[in-house]
Amino acid sequence: MKYLTRVLASAALFCSTASLAEFQLNGPVQLTLADGNQQQTEFGFAFLQHEGSYQFRLGPHNMAVEEVPKRYTLALMLNKEQQVWARDFSKAPVTGFHWKIGKHQLKLFKQKLQPARPGDFVLLIDDLRYHFIEGRPAQIHFHFDEKGITEIEVEAMLQPKR
Repeated sequence: MKYLTRVLASAALFCSTASLAEFQLNGPVQLTLADGNQQQTEFGFAFLQHEGSYQFRLGPHNMAVEEVPKRYTLALMLNKEQQVWARDFSKAPVTGFHWKIGKHQLKLFKQKLQPARPGDFVLLIDDLRYHFIEGRPAQIHFHFDEKGITEIEVEAMLQPKR
């Protein structure tokens, strides 16, 4: 009976939320603002145990959670003045950014495109190229598991044919 109790106790520990993995991904972001100024900021993700419970950190924000959130979505808005707003990074419009998050790199920059595209902006995610669709906010979905980012999915942007 003692043996069975130990096995069940070990199984409960193994399966409990206390056994969840943790991750911390720093996210340095170099912004180029619409006025030409450069700005450095940090926007990382973390899932860490803190005082017996779990915290999820998203940029400067911390929230108590019971498990790793399924995803986070970064919205990029291209307005009629051909400015991009990334509200999670900056309260001012940007003309570009370079964001390293975990093993991923995201770059937004202007480039004269043929044929012309809305705003002539290019978003590179790990060397995959995307362009804005006029009048639609771009959505970059970061999917998570207990080890970190599992996938980056892009919605409402065009991916040119290779």
